[in-house]
Amino acid sequence: MAKFDYNIIVIGGGSAGLVSAYIASATKAKVALIEKNKMGGDCLNTGCIPSKALIRSSKIISYIKRHREFGIKSATFEFNFSEVMERVQAIIKKVEPHDSAERYTSLGVNCFSGQATVLSPHEIEINGTILTTKNIIIATGARPTIPSIQGLDKVDFLTSDNLWDIRKLPKNLLVIGGGPIGSEFTQCFARLGSHVTQVEISSSILSREDGDISQALTDQFRREGIDLHTNTSCKAVIAVDKKQEMIFEKEDQELSIKFDKVLLAVGRTANSKGFGLENIGLEFDKHNRIIVDDYLRTSSHKNIYACGDVVGPYQVTHTAAHQAWYCAVNALFSPFKKFKVDYSTIPWCTFTDPEIARVGLNEKDASRQGISYEVTRYEINDLDRAITDSEDQGFIKVLTKPGKDHILGATI
Repeated sequence: MAKFDYNIIVIGGGSAGLVSAYIASATKAKVALIEKNKMGGDCLNTGCIPSKALIRSSKIISYIKRHREFGIKSATFEFNFSEVMERVQAIIKKVEPHDSAERYTSLGVNCFSGQATVLSPHEIEINGTILTTKNIIIATGARPTIPSIQGLDKVDFLTSDNLWDIRKLPKNLLVIGGGPIGSEFTQCFARLGSHVTQVEISSSILSREDGDISQALTDQFRREGIDLHTNTSCKAVIAVDKKQEMIFEKEDQELSIKFDKVLLAVGRTANSKGFGLENIGLEFDKHNRIIVDDYLRTSSHKNIYACGDVVGPYQVTHTAAHQAWYCAVNALFSPFKKFKVDYSTIPWCTFTDPEIARVGLNEKDASRQGISYEVTRYEINDLDRAITDSEDQGFIKVLTKPGKDHILGATI
């Protein structure tokens, strides 16, 4: 086309899309942002913000239970779960203006609400109007994966999307999945008073972390009374009247667990289909993620970029924002200048207690990639500041190149 309405149109108003639009507008490019649901995406509405707000309430309860450690003779507490959940919604409302259409409009972004349909590599339809653009950035995120379990459709299961609607604390909560999302909610609800059973199909929770990391969290969960089952697969749900139970298989033995509510946290599926990408020849991997090159360009059309959970490989907010910078800059300045995406220094954290922070390589990653390393380990029970807080447990691991001080990665 000789002329375009926009330099960039971003589809998706979550972490990746917002950063892409922000950067493009900062360069005075003409940019549009399309979001079909709520601005802020998962992070604001169902992910980072609400989960950390709920975790904060549960941590306060854990401190009250530990009152004698801090020299307090007696302490009791009462709480209303509904009020805790309403606090979560209030916090979302307080943060909401940061990600709002009003804010981004003030930054020079044209914001549209509705379902985008990609008609061609340069045309997008929104609310009956066709917009033309030199570049497209796909930042449509992901949704909770629903596993294929016999009878699951017979129960009102929870995910990280609809969990925020409940106002009654489950007496017996079953959590399927031992990744960061499942583990955060497992500990959180246990501290709020639910009897929690967590089930993970692999040999450990937080399977992306090193064995000593996942073992430390496993030990903490068991100290807190969480019923944890690894190497366990879900077979079927049986629901009769108001009684519900899950049938599992563990070490070739079948067992059943009764529950009031079941929370599914087995991963996230990319939102890559249903709005035209499959009709213009884009390629997807086996997880429905959009296939991109080192510059985050799609293989079929070099003017279409993708970032965030719809791409991977790490479905965390910091990765989405990091990729968004590359998408915006490469879209604006290619072919004069291009930047290969670099994942070597992206931090992320699992907000369990103890919290687990990562940046760069861990031992699993280094071994899998055939990278030689040395480990320096520091026990936190030797740290004065941790001792003063009665939090003197855990450790820091730093991986370096053998015989050198070049840091490959660190885990806390």
